[in-house]
Formats: sequence, structure tokens, C-alpha cells
Amino acid sequence: MLSALTALAALAIDMSLPAMPQLQRAFEADVSRVQLTLSLFLLGYGGGQFVCGSLSDHFGRRSVMLIGLGVFTISSFACAFAPSLPVLVLLRLVQGAGASAGPILARAIVRDLFDQHEGASILSHITQMMVLAPILAPVIGGYLLLYFAWNSIFLVLAVCGTVLSVLTWRRLPETLSDQREVTPVMAGIIRGYGRLLSHRPSMRYVLATSFSFAGLFGYISGSPFVFMQVYGVREEHFGYYFALPALALMAGAGANRSLLRRYSSMVLLRVGAWLLLTAGTMSVTLAWLDFGGLPGLVVPLMLYLFGMGILGPNATSAALAHHGRSAGAASSLMGALQTLSGAAGGFLVAALYDHTSRSLATVLGVCALLAFIACRWEGRGGEKQF
Repeated sequence: MLSALTALAALAIDMSLPAMPQLQRAFEADVSRVQLTLSLFLLGYGGGQFVCGSLSDHFGRRSVMLIGLGVFTISSFACAFAPSLPVLVLLRLVQGAGASAGPILARAIVRDLFDQHEGASILSHITQMMVLAPILAPVIGGYLLLYFAWNSIFLVLAVCGTVLSVLTWRRLPETLSDQREVTPVMAGIIRGYGRLLSHRPSMRYVLATSFSFAGLFGYISGSPFVFMQVYGVREEHFGYYFALPALALMAGAGANRSLLRRYSSMVLLRVGAWLLLTAGTMSVTLAWLDFGGLPGLVVPLMLYLFGMGILGPNATSAALAHHGRSAGAASSLMGALQTLSGAAGGFLVAALYDHTSRSLATVLGVCALLAFIACRWEGRGGEKQF
């Protein structure tokens, strides 16, 4: 259940990727304007995360989850009938806000029920299951476009939102019944954010995951144009190429879950950071030397996402470990910073796009370096992560 709720946003993003060139033709718009359908979704997704987790600290995880799913379902249906690109962009903003409830509250629920080490293992399992969405979604989207128009994708998303709403109503219990915040809502939100922002060790992990997400969303945003326009991949085949790095993310999460039986989450976080740095260096070098073609881009992407599969669950669990009653607020701020960083990464790839893979590779390399530096940031008492 938590995996499906976490995957909903990825489904909404990745299923629409093969439709980008078709949207460009349908609305007679340039690449940067079509990219707004993704950037504004991420903006709504990030903005929604600023509040939904904090509200769940007061009103419970289940009720806020149901409201978010309702917003997502209604806006998805409306997207299918958008008469113009500006209307579609606005509706994608609302859709992103609704989708934000799933991953934020899933992390908070894990924090409600498990300690740091167990939480890292559970989050790895959720990541493994969640990765099925970016693997399958572009393939589904590509084949929908063979037989139907772009709006069929949003109708399918509306059906998914409806199914998850019913399942949540029937099967998701409340995990916060005995530990809700009793302070006023706004005061609770500010207090929860303040706890996270003032806790330097937690911010180290928040920044590391945020920078890594910027590289991930740079890949998600740029891959349709790089794969299809630079390397000539067909719409119906795009999903298969897109799935390879996603499979690497699943493999990384699976390896992390197994290795947690033998090693601490901090040791594995270091491994993930080094893998990201190696992948970023490879991508920049190969792209600027114009060497390797499509495999020269996909292989570093796979290594990058494999590293994210190890770094992400451990960094997330470590960041939330010290925030018990305000886990929702901490998860909200963490998710919002990740998503806004992701939107920035996607924007940079689009803005720098020069009909080569260099903009994507460069953003990936810079984000990997920043994530690595964040992990090396000194905590209290001068302690370094590695």
C-alpha cells in the first residue's frame, strides 16, 4: 500500500514523458513551454509537501492522505480535457500538490512505526516497489499514444487515483492516534520546520538527498528529448531505455536492504555517495568527449541511480530519526526541498539543452558532486560523515 502511494507521483510524471513531443505538436509550443507541464507539476508537488506532512501531525496521516488523493484524481480527470497548454500547466500544478501526500506521509508512517535501522530497510523495500512505476509508466504511456491521444494518459491516472482512494479508505489505519501535536497548526508547522533546519546532522542528509534528486529529475526531464531527438529512439521504445536506469535504482535499493543486515546505514550512505560521484564524473567526461553514444549516457545514469538506491533510504531514515512527534513536518520539508531541487535540475537541463546530451550529463555531474560534498559536511562537534 505504501509503495503504491509513494509511486503515484512517479507514475504521473513518467507516464506523460513519451507525450512531450506530441504535446509540443498539439499545442504548437516550443520545448521550454512543454517542459512547464513537468516543472509546474514538480512545483505543486514541492509546495504541497510543505503543508501536508505538517497537517498530518495534527489531523492524522489517513485523513490528509485521502484529501490528497481526491485532489489528484479530480485534477487528473480535468487535465484530460484541458483546452490549451496554459490550462494544462495550471492543472498539472494542482495535480502535483495532490500527489505530494503519498510519499511524504508514507515516510512519516514508517517513522511512526520503526526505528532508524529498521526504517532504512523498510524504505529500501518501498523504493524497490516504487521503481516499478518509472519502469512501467513510460512503456504504458508510449503504447497508449500508439492508439489514443495524449489525454488518454491523464484518464488512466484518474482511474489510478480512484483505485488508491478506495484502498486507502478501506485498508490504511491511522498510525498517529496517540501522538498528535496539540499546538496550533501554524505554530506546529513552524516548530517542526525549525527542529529540522536547526539540526545540523539532519540537514546534511536532507541536502545530500536534495542534490541527488536534482540530478534524478534532470534525467527525467531531459531524457525524452535527448533519447528521442538526439539518439532517435522511437516513442514506443522510449520506455525500455528509460527503464534501464530505473532498474538500477531498484537494484541499488535491493542491495541496500540486503547489506543492512551486515553493515550500518552510515557505512552504506558513504558507499552511495561515492557511487554518485563516480557516475557524475563518467557522464560529464563521456558527454564532453562525445564518446560512447547512447550507451555512454545510459551506463553512467544506471550507476547514478544505483547509488541513489543506496544513499536515499539511509539518508532519509537518518534525517527523520531525531524528529518523533514532528516527523510529518520534517518529512514535508525534506520532501519539498528534494522536489524543488528536482524542479531546478529539470529546468537547468531544459534551459541548457543544445540538441546534445551535454546539458543532461553536466547537471548530473554537478548534482553528484554537491551531494558528495553535503555528505562530507561537518556535523556538531566537528565530526565528519567520511
